Amino acid sequence: MKPSVPAALRTLKASLEEHVIPELESGFARGQAGQIALTLEWLAAGWVEPLQTVRTGNQAIRKKLAAALEALNDLAEADGQWSAPRGQLSEALDLSIEDTIEAQESDRDRLTALLDELVIAAGVPVNAQEPTGALWRALVSAMEAYAAAETHYGPIPLPEEHWER
Repeated sequence: MKPSVPAALRTLKASLEEHVIPELESGFARGQAGQIALTLEWLAAGWVEPLQTVRTGNQAIRKKLAAALEALNDLAEADGQWSAPRGQLSEALDLSIEDTIEAQESDRDRLTALLDELVIAAGVPVNAQEPTGALWRALVSAMEAYAAAETHYGPIPLPEEHWER
């Protein structure tokens, strides 16, 4: 995955401080670049994802996890060991989430933790015809939705060496 927006801002700041500012001959130019570096740090420290972006990502993840719930329902009918994971997922999907950034971020954390637990419970995918095949297809789809939600800005257009810190 690509770095978060705060990590990208801090990388830009470090690049300015280590490579650009020392090369500037004018004191005025160094001062201006220093102000830009301070601004990048200020932005990174206060960065909060826009509510709409987090909400939309959570909705996509929830939709994919609903398909996983269907697969868990089928598994639970055949094997009681799936009743607890099904109950946890059902409870998480039934939660009413406040429309605040804090509540949406908390929901994202809850969904991610639950997705991790489901992947562990599903075990190693061996064969699509195995009983967990439908669950795995739904989990992969949910992981893809999570990845898309976490990288909604797309790749940051900087060379790879900037991410080596």
